[in-house]
Amino acid sequence: MAMEADFLFSPFFITLFLGFFMAVLLLVLRRQRSGAHSMSHGQVLAPLPPGPPKLPLIGNIHQLAGANPHRTLRRLARTHGPLILLRLGQVDLVAASSVEAVEEIIKRHDLNFASRPTDLTFANILAYDGLSVAMAAYGGYWKQMRKIYAMELLNSRRVKSFAAIREDVVGKLTAEIAGKASAQTPLDLGEMLMSMANSMVVKTAFGERCKQQAEFLQLVKEAVGLVTSFAVADMYPSLKFLDTLTGLKSKLERVRGKLDKVFDEIMGQRKTARADAPAAAETEEDSLLDVLLKLKDEGGLEFPITADSIKAVVLELFIGGTETSSTTIEWAMSELVKNPETMEKAQREIREAMRGKNKLEESDISKFSYLKLVIKETLRLHPPGPLGLPRVCTNTCEVMGYRVPAGARVLINVFALGREEAYWGADAESFKPERFENGSVDFRGFNFEFMPFGAGRRICPGMTFGLSAVEVGLAHLLLHFDWKLPHGMKTEDLDMMEISGTSAPRKTPLVVLADLAIPLP
Repeated sequence: MAMEADFLFSPFFITLFLGFFMAVLLLVLRRQRSGAHSMSHGQVLAPLPPGPPKLPLIGNIHQLAGANPHRTLRRLARTHGPLILLRLGQVDLVAASSVEAVEEIIKRHDLNFASRPTDLTFANILAYDGLSVAMAAYGGYWKQMRKIYAMELLNSRRVKSFAAIREDVVGKLTAEIAGKASAQTPLDLGEMLMSMANSMVVKTAFGERCKQQAEFLQLVKEAVGLVTSFAVADMYPSLKFLDTLTGLKSKLERVRGKLDKVFDEIMGQRKTARADAPAAAETEEDSLLDVLLKLKDEGGLEFPITADSIKAVVLELFIGGTETSSTTIEWAMSELVKNPETMEKAQREIREAMRGKNKLEESDISKFSYLKLVIKETLRLHPPGPLGLPRVCTNTCEVMGYRVPAGARVLINVFALGREEAYWGADAESFKPERFENGSVDFRGFNFEFMPFGAGRRICPGMTFGLSAVEVGLAHLLLHFDWKLPHGMKTEDLDMMEISGTSAPRKTPLVVLADLAIPLP
């Protein structure tokens, strides 16, 4: 723990000490640049967005450090307005938290905000220099890979073809829970769900057999931890050398080196397996890695698929498709345990629809309309990416009458939008699936007050894949088991706070007791 603390906090303090001598110079240069820019060609420019006061050198870093940024930005927006500007070291950050602001960013200035920052430390190393679809700069490569996602990797037919994998993995989870239920052993549901999600993505990405599964998943876990670490260069591009001094860059490169080795082994084994059994390979559903390897070997693409681009795409499938799915199910169960009447209503619907049948198949999911409302409400209150991924302003433009400078990073506060009383009513903080009943609000990217998967050109391409895992997993948990808190714990004692991270997981594990209500098949 001491080493982790040193790693997380030392870059910040090193930056303060080594960078303090630059404070006066940076301020003077900034004022000169601002003055020259505002007077250029005699034009009167729109004002910058409002924001909290800034400190010399660090700007507003102190306000976001050590807290959940999405909650801090929501609080600041209530004071300064729905479009605010913060200064993080040498970087401008614009945060939007109203439908009007988001609509201007995503619709009116869509192309101008369609790209990602290209200077983020983790994107350059763990996203293989921006070769992942999520972090690729807007342009030809991104369009090609986005099309491959839509047509080859995660189209509806292929997502459905993985139904057997989902049912098998979820079946093992329910069997494990049933064993603990018979002994009335409290279980850490989040940990079990994460294991389920990992197995699901491993099988869909690499096939049924992967010798390196344990090693690969451990490396992915390390990578996720490093992605959320403080990188000096992300705030101070001119001080990139400090990431080397603090050890962050070397840690990222070390993890990537190990991932490269494991990836190379897995890709080599997949190639050998398909070469040795081509007939069998044609009758089996290809893994996602098989699809990418085929496209690489066939060639003919404007932007050739390389080994690094394959690694980047597969790695983002794990980072974006495991913790997000498991966290969503865990939050849904947390809200249902905290709201027993809603839990009973969801269970009643599923159990009545499954009367006389104890084997739940994916084709049954369409019967569970209330379950889908529960999932929507969970995503509203607990979006897996509360701030989404950062966009970058390519050219200076105006949003809501304010000037957004070129190069500014832009965040959309999905968390704040989902809890805004102006859109959701006075009970916006309450878990109430019925609010989506007979309504047109959906998460497909057309309703900006509800966008857990993003919106516009950069909407998450794995939405259908992730939702399938959530629906199947949650439906099985509600069909087969009754749930309660252990040791006489009351529902009001259940901590519902999240922590900062790629998927904003629970701050404390969800520990529950399960009772087997419907026998397993």
